[in-house]
Amino acid sequence: MGRPSGAVLGLVTFLVLGLSPGCGASAPSSPASSSARVASGSPSPSDNGKLDPAVAMPKGFPADFPVYPSARLTKANQVTANGQTTWGMEWESLDDLAAVQKFYMSKLNQGDWTISYSSSGNGGYSAIFTRKSNPKDAGLLTVEPESSVTHIRLGFGTSG
Repeated sequence: MGRPSGAVLGLVTFLVLGLSPGCGASAPSSPASSSARVASGSPSPSDNGKLDPAVAMPKGFPADFPVYPSARLTKANQVTANGQTTWGMEWESLDDLAAVQKFYMSKLNQGDWTISYSSSGNGGYSAIFTRKSNPKDAGLLTVEPESSVTHIRLGFGTSG
């Protein structure tokens, strides 16, 4: 697989750090940017394996992005700045890491999506992906099990 560009790595690092447990996602405030915190779930699942409460899908999130079928959206942030929109999302599933990883390895290499880099190990999976029709639309997906819940975290940005 090819090496990800510096711009993609910068975008996904910003978004992933914003979704990390204990970190709040926020955007710098300036006249050229606006931040809309669409919804937020609780910081982590309970130890009994139940999923966090569902939140609404943000308006404008790409309808063709593959969402794991049995996953529940538990966190969603949207930031628009300088003609770009970025989302920080988190889904939770009771399915195991292997099933979720297999789904994304397949779906992010179909249609208008392509994986430019992926890695699995240390009990998790991550993939940097782009849209074939517009390589500036790019993101990072990570899948990690935690207390019998599989967390699917997404940092994704689209241009104008």
